[in-house]
Formats: sequence, structure tokens, C-alpha cells
Amino acid sequence: MYEPEYEAMYRLENSYWWYVARRALAAELLADEVKGRSRVHILDVGCGTGANMKAFARYGMTTGVDSSIDALEFCRTRGVDTVTLSQAERLPFSDDEFDVVTAMDILEHTDDDLAGLRELHRVCCKDGLVLVTVPAYGFLWSEHDEALKHRRRYAAHELRNKLAVTGFEVVRTSYFITTLFFPILAMRVWHGIFKHSTHPKTSLYLPPKWINAALIRLLALERRIFRQINLPFGVSIVALARPDKPAHPESAKNNLPRLFSLETEEVLTSCHSGMS
Repeated sequence: MYEPEYEAMYRLENSYWWYVARRALAAELLADEVKGRSRVHILDVGCGTGANMKAFARYGMTTGVDSSIDALEFCRTRGVDTVTLSQAERLPFSDDEFDVVTAMDILEHTDDDLAGLRELHRVCCKDGLVLVTVPAYGFLWSEHDEALKHRRRYAAHELRNKLAVTGFEVVRTSYFITTLFFPILAMRVWHGIFKHSTHPKTSLYLPPKWINAALIRLLALERRIFRQINLPFGVSIVALARPDKPAHPESAKNNLPRLFSLETEEVLTSCHSGMS
């Protein structure tokens, strides 16, 4: 994203309804994963200005990476020091180093999301969990995406396929922010018709306190529904996956299913290049 957006993120990350709701959902899912475990090492890929890391720290030792120096400076201002400068496609960690890996709205920023997913797979241990969130639906593309330097938006089946191709066993995918889907769609269409700015701007602004609080409560109710069923559409997609790793990696070098996966990956990459 453009560097000034990190300042806005730092100011809004603890109060803006979208950040609050996304972090609350992720924290609930992580709490389920780490329940009863004494030692958990968590990696937050694309950690931004560090609010998520502070929230996740209650569940284990947390490390963060981001490709922006400005983002890491804001992390340190927030009191989060275990952060490293890195691209998602080239993580500076050993294989199987983390029990939980989160990538919250980061894949859409990468030049090669398949390479990013392969790195998440590599650094997550065999019985670990990867939590991914991405923006949904190409038809929701707007000036907001341009300002954040998004490369793409996703459909749930596309994200599932890419997770499977890069070696994950998909546990669950669901849309989220379903209750606000149609108002946000209408807003994106309106802004597209009446766009006047020469430079892209995000739609991140803090509404009046009572509206912001109401949206947080609404999405808290949506999380209760999410706990019971997968939501059929929404502004965001949430995926939970586990690395499908052989007990002895050396034995998989000449594995035919792996060759098939590589061929499938090439097809996906070619399709993506054609759409961009």
C-alpha cells in the first residue's frame, strides 16, 4: 500500500469497525487452535502496524514480518519489537518453525500469491494452522483497492484451489462481512460513478462513534452465525488450512501427485497472468 496509508492504519487499527471485527474473528479462531497447548509460536505475515500481533500475543510468542519499513516503525511505536522486514514470498525463517501462521489481507498485495502460499506452507509445522483472509469478488474492485495497491480480489473457490495446489489441506473457507455486503457494494458503485480524485484514496474513515459501535456489534452477531455455518457471500473471505506434509520429506521428491500439483499450479499461474 502507499506509505501514508500506514499512518491511517496506525490511527484506526484499534477503533475502526473493520479492523476490530477482523481481529476479533481471528482471535476467536486462534483461541480454538491453541486451547490446552502450553507453548505456541505464531507468525503474522504482513503484520502492518502491529495491533493484531498485540492481540495474538495472549496465545503465544508472536513474530511479525512486513515489507514496509514504515509499518515496522509503527509496530515499534506500538511497543511490538519482534518484527522483521521481509516479502511474503521470501520469509526469513526455517522450515516448520511456527505452530500458527496468519496472513490477514496480505496475499492480494503479492506479485505471486502462489509463491506466498508456498512460503506459508514451508514455515508452518506439519500439525500447524494457517489462517488467511483476503478481499472478495473482483466486481467489488474500486479506488480503495488501487490505493492499497491490491493486485487482485478472490472468490472462495479460487482461494481453496490455490491452497490445495500449494500443499494445504483446506479445513474451512467462508465469506465474512456478509451483513454489510449490499451497502458496501452500493457504495463502491456510487464512488466509481462519481470519482473525481486524480490519486486513489481508500474508503477508510472513522464514522460517528455510535455508527462505528453499531457496526462492531453487528459483526459480533455475524461472528456468532459464522461459528455455526459458512456464510454464502461477503466482502471478505476467511480460510483455515493445515500444511499437508509427508512424515519424511525426502520420500516425496518423486511423488506423482506432487508432479500433478506442480502442473496444476502452472495452469493457475497462467490463468492469473491472463486475467491481470
